[in-house]
Amino acid sequence: MTRSSLIKTFMVLMAALFFVAQGFSQAHAASNGDLDHSHDGVACEVALIAAEQVVLTPPAPVPAPVILPRRIKTPQPVVKSAPRSFDSRAPPLRGPPL
Repeated sequence: MTRSSLIKTFMVLMAALFFVAQGFSQAHAASNGDLDHSHDGVACEVALIAAEQVVLTPPAPVPAPVILPRRIKTPQPVVKSAPRSFDSRAPPLRGPPL
């Protein structure tokens, strides 16, 4: 193996070790909750840090939705003119030419 591949492998292993240690410490803090407990007479710091995080975490702001007014386009009704009707009498018929 080349030197760069050894360094990359070492970095990946160190990152994996870090994530495993974080997982174990969070699991330990979650299992004990806010209870004060000690290991061989020494107070557990993981539980103390986990207990402080509840106080330090601010509530997440919830933004109000923005409602913008919209102009609603309503279709205009088609207006048809009324049919014409004649109430008066038609002129007298003309006969054929004489």
